[in-house]
Amino acid sequence: MLARRVPELHDLLRARGWAVPAVDRVYSAARAVTELGWAPVWDAAAMTDRVRGGGPPRSPLAVTVGAKGYHARPTGVYTR
Repeated sequence: MLARRVPELHDLLRARGWAVPAVDRVYSAARAVTELGWAPVWDAAAMTDRVRGGGPPRSPLAVTVGAKGYHARPTGVYTR
């Protein structure tokens, strides 16, 4: 799904030899944008720009928090 929804990000991750996350669903933030005036900052375009600039695809907060190791073995994208 990532290749179809955000091909430029998919291609950048593959070009660097990084694992492409399996995305099985995408939620729309349109209602939050419309009704609450919310402006997303860390979207696929921001991730693409960070990777293209040589940085990690994760936000600064995600980099700071990192993986906490709550599970004995990885159970998905959030526990690796």
